[in-house]
Amino acid sequence: MRSVYFVRHGDYANPRNIMPGRLPVELSAYGWKQAEKLAKYFSDKNINTIYSSAVVRCRQTIEIFSKQANLPILYDVRLVETLSAYQGFWFEGKVDWSHFFGHLKELGGENFTDIQNRAISFYKDVILKTEGNMVVSSHGDVILFLILYIKGLPLPQESEKHDEMPDYPKRGAVTEIKITSQETIISDPTIP
Repeated sequence: MRSVYFVRHGDYANPRNIMPGRLPVELSAYGWKQAEKLAKYFSDKNINTIYSSAVVRCRQTIEIFSKQANLPILYDVRLVETLSAYQGFWFEGKVDWSHFFGHLKELGGENFTDIQNRAISFYKDVILKTEGNMVVSSHGDVILFLILYIKGLPLPQESEKHDEMPDYPKRGAVTEIKITSQETIISDPTIP
């Protein structure tokens, strides 16, 4: 049996409440504390490999552990944040997801199926072909949509509040996927 630990990036500094997307938005002070806790959490997990989204908040979330474990961070574009024309857009209050995803035809970007397809590609090409325990630092949508695929569940509607689904990880949370020759077991997201 081996384990793959999916980590959603830690809390990030966003005083203007922009849609951060793939912008270089850095971890907040609290996010750095989460990264320190994650490094301690992974210290006894016999990790062989670290993959990450190259987006700054994901890299920062896992770099403390990477240095302590003396393991390089391998970056994969399939783990990055959702591509949206609204990246950098300022929102007052909560995001209206139906508006956010309602302009894909005119403005471009990814829909839920696009995000899930690249997560599945990473799962098949990397996770299923790599031996040993692994940490993967990524984003909430990528993690959720991969978990739904593994569980055989449908994607939510793009107007749904998918970030409130039970499998949607909070910032700094870890979702462990145990892989054996007979089964795949997914834990609930937990915060170390």
